[in-house]
Amino acid sequence: MKKFNVRLHQIVVIIKYIFYFVYCKIKKINNNDMWIISERGNEARDNGYSFYKFIKKEHKEINVKYIIDINSSDAKKIKNKEDIVEYGSKEHYILFLTAGVLASTHIMGFSPEFRLFTRLDRYNLVKLHGKRIFLQHGIIKDASPGLNKENVKLDMFVCGAKREYEFLLKTLNQGPNVLKYTGLARYDYLKSKTEKNILVMPTWRMKLFYHTDKFKGTSYFKAWNGLLNNETLHQLLEKYNYKLIFYPHYEMQQYVSEFNTNSENILIADFEKFDVSDLLCRTSMLITDYSSVFFDVAYMRKPIIYYQFDYKEFRKEHYSEGYFNYIDDGFGKVITEKKTLIHEIDKILKSGCYVEEMYEKRRNNFFEYNDKQNCRRIYEEIVKLKNNI
Repeated sequence: MKKFNVRLHQIVVIIKYIFYFVYCKIKKINNNDMWIISERGNEARDNGYSFYKFIKKEHKEINVKYIIDINSSDAKKIKNKEDIVEYGSKEHYILFLTAGVLASTHIMGFSPEFRLFTRLDRYNLVKLHGKRIFLQHGIIKDASPGLNKENVKLDMFVCGAKREYEFLLKTLNQGPNVLKYTGLARYDYLKSKTEKNILVMPTWRMKLFYHTDKFKGTSYFKAWNGLLNNETLHQLLEKYNYKLIFYPHYEMQQYVSEFNTNSENILIADFEKFDVSDLLCRTSMLITDYSSVFFDVAYMRKPIIYYQFDYKEFRKEHYSEGYFNYIDDGFGKVITEKKTLIHEIDKILKSGCYVEEMYEKRRNNFFEYNDKQNCRRIYEEIVKLKNNI
């Protein structure tokens, strides 16, 4: 039923796109001076929102709009309500087709349905006026052939780290005119305000996206829910006076109500009530499996644990390894067993969340830009692009 509803919605979106495409041609609508920025259409908590804030503060001359569902809990972050364009509205379709700059954290994230338009674009079925700017959602570490020029058409592809940039230059055919090493926009706004919190943030699993009826029988659920109900962990949180916040990946938030715990020191956090950027800044330690948010935490010099109980299965289903090897390049220990994980948590909490020298060296070698000028570099590259420099 879920697949059917998704497909029905996509058919409606395609019909609207064709209608507004013809409408804009007949009316000869031109919005070349307009910049539209978005994330997934219901968020303002990532590189899109950070870049929008920079434009509003440093370049008031730019006519910028932010695409977001007005019912989203993040919509209130856009203080100037005139800047909001309702996601999926008539204005959204028109600006999608006619704006001069289209910037988003996701491929086609500025569109009325990014997954659909990403697929349509592969077959040259999407005709847009503006320059397409991929602000990125996180630093890419794995092989990503889906981002080749044959699959996605971009005018600018933001890279967050030097090794990432060099890897993508070698493995993608986007080229140096598209790939730009500027640093991620949100890193300019990462302000550590560490509290006695442990953030547990596993990434998603592709095969679980649709199979909601079988979720509790999966190794994913058993591993993470088992951690939330581990008595030794409960004792450690009590002993060191820490809270643990469990925040599954955006695509796994549909299952958040399935998780449970009887510990008063553990909070199961949902998307609507908690902002991931705020959680990252407030945490003292991150536990993840493969989520690239660990780069944000490393950037802020905080300890990280990788809990990878299903590594082989994950690699079969998701991306193959790229330039980043968790054991050789990671910013924390790679652990596959729950007992060892609990031991490592104890060790880090006992140390006062100290980052070992080896991981600090890796962190310093990885991040070349630490100057809070990423947004400025992104802006300057877009201006060059628009002026054909």
